[in-house]
Amino acid sequence: MTIDFGMLAAGNLLFSMMVFAIAAAMLLAGSRCTESSPAAKILVVTAINVFAAWASLQLLDPGAQLLIPVLIGLSLTIAAIRSVKRLSFTGAFLMAAETQFYLACLIWGASLIATAAVDPLTRALLLVGVIMASVYITISLIQNLEQLEVVCQRDPPRPVDVPRSMRDETPKVSLHVPVCSEPPELVMATLDALAGLQYEDYEVLVIDNNTGDPALWRPVQKHCEALGQRFRFFHVDRLPGAKAGALNFALRFTAPDAELIGIVDSDYKVSRNYIAALVGYFDDPYLGFVQTPHAYRCWKQYAYLRLCNWEYSLYLTSTLVSRNGRRAAITLGTMGLIRRQLLERIGGWAEWCLTEDSELALRVHAEGYSSIYINGVFGRGLIPETFREYKKQRFRWRYGSIQELRRHFRLYLPRPVGRPSSLSAVQKLSHLMHAVDTLKSVLEFFLLIVGGLMASSMLVQGQSIEIPAYAWAVFVSAGIVACLLKWQVFRRLGWSFIDTLGAHMARAALDHTFATAGLCALMTRSTRWRKTNKFRALPAGFAALGSVAPELLLGGITLLASMAMLAMHGANGMLLLLSMGGLLKAGKYLFAPVMVVFAEQGVRQRTDHSSRRSQRPSPDIGKNEERSAPVLRDGA
Repeated sequence: MTIDFGMLAAGNLLFSMMVFAIAAAMLLAGSRCTESSPAAKILVVTAINVFAAWASLQLLDPGAQLLIPVLIGLSLTIAAIRSVKRLSFTGAFLMAAETQFYLACLIWGASLIATAAVDPLTRALLLVGVIMASVYITISLIQNLEQLEVVCQRDPPRPVDVPRSMRDETPKVSLHVPVCSEPPELVMATLDALAGLQYEDYEVLVIDNNTGDPALWRPVQKHCEALGQRFRFFHVDRLPGAKAGALNFALRFTAPDAELIGIVDSDYKVSRNYIAALVGYFDDPYLGFVQTPHAYRCWKQYAYLRLCNWEYSLYLTSTLVSRNGRRAAITLGTMGLIRRQLLERIGGWAEWCLTEDSELALRVHAEGYSSIYINGVFGRGLIPETFREYKKQRFRWRYGSIQELRRHFRLYLPRPVGRPSSLSAVQKLSHLMHAVDTLKSVLEFFLLIVGGLMASSMLVQGQSIEIPAYAWAVFVSAGIVACLLKWQVFRRLGWSFIDTLGAHMARAALDHTFATAGLCALMTRSTRWRKTNKFRALPAGFAALGSVAPELLLGGITLLASMAMLAMHGANGMLLLLSMGGLLKAGKYLFAPVMVVFAEQGVRQRTDHSSRRSQRPSPDIGKNEERSAPVLRDGA
């Protein structure tokens, strides 16, 4: 039998899409069919594959060669069902079907390049684009599978129950609060919450570093003295290493009998059971750390803060839960507990890295210790009030993830070239994905450039590459299915449809920041620490758009170029596909100024509210006038 690779690629694409759509429909319908019988599972999968093959034969008639993808699909699905025990049948089937569909897309793209009647330059650009798209799609696939895992699990994610410590005496905990030029009232509110913890044996060390204005740190020092001997305050004028430097400084003055270290950011108000609910896990001598999520307060009534809150939660409630199941969760810089002896043995906090928290988790796992991520809130902080500060924070996080990859890349490699460690294969992949997500944004930026060059070459040469009608139908169907699956993940987590859309909009608005951070981290080894400002923001008007000038410029150029290509050429085939991709990328860029507008609206609302409140007569107004400390943000 002579194989027509073009027809085989087309039939494989259509067949794989049908199987993927049916698997997604089963999950969306809440199907739990054939959970008990392995034979019944194989029968169901076989029936679905046979139906999809029959439908593909009716639509395209690829012939008997369609047996190749059918057999590959069956083998992949059966292997997933047998090997991935923690997933339900529908979950394993869906993940295998989605993987097969993405592979079919790559094969179809390679076939398109091989058969396109274009000049060598355009073909070379097509080849570069497909290679980059292959890497991009692979990263996206792994991310999608991680998020879907939350709703595809057979059993509840670990841990199921919070253990009670079996020790006669509870371990002493040392809580470290790093501070740098923060509003005093904000820090004092955090310390008041720590003073109310329902736990007997703990201390609190406040490390104020590099704060030049005594009006900011002296009130905090006095407040620590008033709270009693449990609280100790340190002020250091010049301390290198930013937050990591402050935490390493605190380690030197930690009580000798403290077994656990906790980090609490200066804007967090912790729950009274923060320590008591977590220390029982450390009865396991091989547990390195327990982490709880970032959570936030004072966001529900403001559109911008609401969008930011749900964007943060995308990772915390899905991806991190999935990685926890593989014992690959990371520390998040606040609201966790770490074994003190282990922390000191592996060298403390990395002062060279902007993400000293996640970098520490990699070293903990490489040392052979496990970890637990508890998806339950034990404290709430504040979201940056302006999009400029939001971008600054996320730039720092993304830059640091690439620093980790550059410093520790040998930990991810196999022996003998790799550095020996106790990391399992799935732990390596999970930690690698922490950095690769940033590289995905870099890839997307270069894909835009390559796509523009490709379109220019085709227009100058008067060339066109036809995309068949069935391919358009497949791409549109795949987009709809992907959106429905995303919605299913967050619907199961209790999100509304509007909140889900808002979270993805906020995530898209940050994409250029992620790409910039990734590029800078690849070209440099270090950068200055970009501290997140926690003082109350003031209305900036149109000047606020200056923080998104690159996004406005790139978004405008991409939008105009895509629309011009559609209008003057009547783009079809590959040019239409490139134009649609350009419009989608322009939308991502232009979400950034939308976020600025929402943020500015919230700042004005809070400013107006504070003005009205300050005009009310108060018996303490004289005392308030004497206070020189900065104004605290609402609700803190």
